[in-house]
Amino acid sequence: MPFTVLSSLRALATFPLRGARIAEFIFRRRDAGGDVYPEDASDGMVEGCDPDRVLFVGELGELTLGVRTHELSLPAFFARRRAAATGRGVAWSIASVPSSSVRGAAAVVVEQGDRLAGCDRVVILLGISDALRVISPFTWEASLRETFDVLLQGLPRGGKILVGEIPPLDNAGSLSAPARLAAGLHGRVLNARTRALADDYASVDVVSFPEELTRSVWRPESEEHRYRDTYKVWGAHLADAVS
Repeated sequence: MPFTVLSSLRALATFPLRGARIAEFIFRRRDAGGDVYPEDASDGMVEGCDPDRVLFVGELGELTLGVRTHELSLPAFFARRRAAATGRGVAWSIASVPSSSVRGAAAVVVEQGDRLAGCDRVVILLGISDALRVISPFTWEASLRETFDVLLQGLPRGGKILVGEIPPLDNAGSLSAPARLAAGLHGRVLNARTRALADDYASVDVVSFPEELTRSVWRPESEEHRYRDTYKVWGAHLADAVS
């Protein structure tokens, strides 16, 4: 109940900004023809004994946007950091959500049945597009719960789920200042819902966005090294959170 009331009050406070934010999102998606994504295999391996098997479920804008090879994607940096910390190998793969929305995540997971059965961990990275689309907190929580339930049905005993929080969109330099303010607020509401939901699942952990990436307005401007450097920090941060 407290989250429902709080979300309603915040929604009222940000209502005048929502139209502009949605319009900006639509424009950015129509203008996405220049976005760079890798075209090589969306899986990889860091060699080593007894490898961890990790599946990444999420939107490509959080996993691979802006780099020309998956070896510079967030999952690849995660795997290298994890392998360095454990001395074991890491096999990673990506199951992208075509809609970039949590509403499509459970269906994607169902399609990964065979792969999921051999996984040790699943990392979920969703929410930037949903925050910009102004998805309702109720829909976000219901869809995320469905995704958790489907994952836990398919994961082997002892499998874990790691959820990365939505980045602070207040710092997204590709948005106007009013849209950044509104999107940042909505993202924090969704993050609060995620953490509250995770409390119901012993196998689910939520990881904050790296503090060092929140200190200034971020304008990637299609510069590959900016995305690469972000994935390196974010991937390492998630890997360090794995127990």
